[in-house]
Amino acid sequence: MYKSISVNKNRSVNILDQRLLPFQHKYVTTSDYKEVIKLIKSLAIRGAPAIGVAGAFGCYFALKDLKNKKNYKSSIRKYLNQIEKARPTAVNLSWSVKRFKIIISDYKNLSYLDCLELFYKEANKIYNEERKVSERISINGLKLIKNHFKILTHCNTGALATTGPGTALGIIDKANKKFKNISLYATETRPLNQGSRLTVWESLMKGIDCTLICDSMASHIVNSECVDIVIVGADRIAMNGDTANKIGTYQLAITANYHKIPFYIAAPISTFDMNIVSGRDIVIEERSKDEILKLNNIRLSKATKVKNPAFDVTPNSLISGIVTEKGIIVKPNLRKIKKFFK
Repeated sequence: MYKSISVNKNRSVNILDQRLLPFQHKYVTTSDYKEVIKLIKSLAIRGAPAIGVAGAFGCYFALKDLKNKKNYKSSIRKYLNQIEKARPTAVNLSWSVKRFKIIISDYKNLSYLDCLELFYKEANKIYNEERKVSERISINGLKLIKNHFKILTHCNTGALATTGPGTALGIIDKANKKFKNISLYATETRPLNQGSRLTVWESLMKGIDCTLICDSMASHIVNSECVDIVIVGADRIAMNGDTANKIGTYQLAITANYHKIPFYIAAPISTFDMNIVSGRDIVIEERSKDEILKLNNIRLSKATKVKNPAFDVTPNSLISGIVTEKGIIVKPNLRKIKKFFK
């Protein structure tokens, strides 16, 4: 059984290098916070919940590596900030790092060794929480599915993106076990092909009937194949329900709305950013132009101007509901989400 991240007895972690999938199944074993940052930035580990867990162990490794242990509190904050900035859009990473900043703030007279032990326990706690959370999301989303449903998803939201069964793909996996004749359409998810490389691979492993499509085919497939529902994940959700997810999600929501089929987000509560009211406040990560210009280091275009935003924002008006571990927020808006959190 594959895991996005696992913990060793010596307190190092194994991170599955998702850049090599589906053709190579290789783990990177590390206890170096700088390497964790590199793995997050390079998308060796990806998916908002999994990034949050990797960042948590990165916090522990950073404290463990400190040379100035006497004044560790003033030194560690700089390294925690470095980890937090590794992926700016995925809020689970900053949510995770802030839990370690709280430990530093709340325990004034804590010795270095005691703090190190608390950091390790907190990292493990986040790991186990995310596993349980994705299990609950997968179960809560089952009520959206029926026999013979045709489902469309985007990017990868399975076990590779979490420490449990997944979010959107976790729902689809459980639905495939419970209902008859479930079929999945997975977009290839350019430019890094998380759908064609990862979602298709996970679906084959789990026995899900999965058809790969190009991103530009989605509207045609929704119409011609009579797709019943679109379910995707999220990297950051504003308090009014506006949702940042992998680039290409917004156009899927528009397509679903036009064809009058439900469009659902599946994400843990940790993906909500309580500090922002709407999607206008979400910082969108701009990645290297080489992801679009090159394939296997071979240049495909002479373009001099390239845009490569990693995410887009889907407004709440296009979202039928958000599936969380605590239940489903139907037709999300600021009032409903505030009430939900209370």
